[in-house]
Amino acid sequence: EKDVYGFIALDRSQAAFALLRGRSLEIVEEITSGVPGKHRAGGQSARRFERVIEQLAHEFYKRIGEYAARIFLELPELKGIIIGGPGFTKNEFVEGDYLHYELKKKVLAVVDIGYSGEEGIYELVRRSSKLLENVQYFREKELVQEFLEQTARDTGLAIYGYKEVLKALRLGAVRVLLISEKFDAQLVRLKCPRCNRIAEKIKSPLAEKVEDTCPECGGSMSVVEEKSLVDELIELAEQTGAQVEIISSNTEEGESLRKAFGGVVALLRFRIRT
Repeated sequence: EKDVYGFIALDRSQAAFALLRGRSLEIVEEITSGVPGKHRAGGQSARRFERVIEQLAHEFYKRIGEYAARIFLELPELKGIIIGGPGFTKNEFVEGDYLHYELKKKVLAVVDIGYSGEEGIYELVRRSSKLLENVQYFREKELVQEFLEQTARDTGLAIYGYKEVLKALRLGAVRVLLISEKFDAQLVRLKCPRCNRIAEKIKSPLAEKVEDTCPECGGSMSVVEEKSLVDELIELAEQTGAQVEIISSNTEEGESLRKAFGGVVALLRFRIRT
């Protein structure tokens, strides 16, 4: 996907800037202000101190605007900016004359969040999921979450493991096929010259060969075809009208899919016997 979305998470002490490109979220920059907290003394001293704080905050907002211009203005594919932070700081920044007018036109939302900085960016992205539901990053997270929920509830409408998924695809039972971008294996088809038994084996990238003893007669089977298992899965999905999503490993959900479930899972149209 070519579309890019910008994020700014800020308060008076710090700000972070991020870019969301399709499936990838990148923290581009973090800056701090040096603006002190509240002053406890009273009288003239307190009022002077408050004026100093307001001036420092004003200077920090200007810096945030300069960083935003440097990061976002050079991106013709930028579709929008979402700004968030705790309290009224974000509103002071957006409503003040700090953001370049071209960027102001691209502000999609101002969101109330509990944090600023990098932690605030992640919260801001989560809070923006409905607003940007068609962005690949959110589509993938939503599908993996659906798979995890169906698995946890043991509904029978989510399966994992390439053998189980292959079977479900051949039965036309798969609604959505999810494959980790890091999944890599070969599908090997073998034939026994003695009894004509056909067998399928999965070969991992580290394996030099597959077990070739015929389970029927004990003879040695010959390889008749070897192809990418991912290609086989996608071809079967296309033949049966299943949706295919290649899942990035750059998210917590994507890593969970790869490490805990082997990198190949499916959401089903109907239950099958496994």
